[in-house]
Amino acid sequence: MTEAYDWTRPYRTWEATLKRQDDEEDAAAATKRREAAAAAAACGGCRNLDRTEERALFAQPAAETLRGAQLAVRRGERMFQEGRLERSIQWYERALVAYDYAFPEDDKIQALLDVMRRDALLGSARVYLEAKLFRAALRSCREVPENEEARLLEARACRELDLFDEARKALASIDAPRERALLEARERCYRANSKAVSKRIFDRKPKLRKGILPSSIPACQRDELDDAARPLQSAAEAFSSLVETLEGDDIKDRSRLMCT
Repeated sequence: MTEAYDWTRPYRTWEATLKRQDDEEDAAAATKRREAAAAAAACGGCRNLDRTEERALFAQPAAETLRGAQLAVRRGERMFQEGRLERSIQWYERALVAYDYAFPEDDKIQALLDVMRRDALLGSARVYLEAKLFRAALRSCREVPENEEARLLEARACRELDLFDEARKALASIDAPRERALLEARERCYRANSKAVSKRIFDRKPKLRKGILPSSIPACQRDELDDAARPLQSAAEAFSSLVETLEGDDIKDRSRLMCT
């Protein structure tokens, strides 16, 4: 009786091959870091000025650099899907370094390199957002002009950083109703929280009332101090009432304060 064909075997073999390649690359990178650290220690802690990799990238044909960078972007995407965020960023950064050292004379190769760079920047922005590194995500997004996905990711990063004006500016040129709704909800919560904090700060009534001053002070002096504290208490209560009327709208609140 023939054994049933296992259709998952090729996929397992492929995954094992990719994992072995990643492990070999990690080991090679670790060895290189150790060698660089040893070289720096040997010269008294000076910087390692070895530029072998940069020279190799500069010398190789642009088409070969393009293929390597495209492969790095695909691996970055795969690592992101697997939840390996640090490895994903490393692959995206490798692709971006390759772009910096590519100087093609062919316009078609240059166009493909530009597309690769855009994909690497957008991929790194997605990884940074997932890792809650919103400033880094913002930098990656802003290096991609005139791109709807970049503007959407930029708006998300600005929303998480409470940069509401910049988020609205990013959304101005794209159709993203869900992100606009999330932005409005986040801004309402931000204003409500700010108002609540202000109220807690200023809504502390003074405790200078009769009967609570130290008993060591003579009774006649305690009465005088209580009488002197009443104007301060009244002013604090008036200010607390004013804070309660604020609505969180800058223009309305400013006009109300000026009238008061």
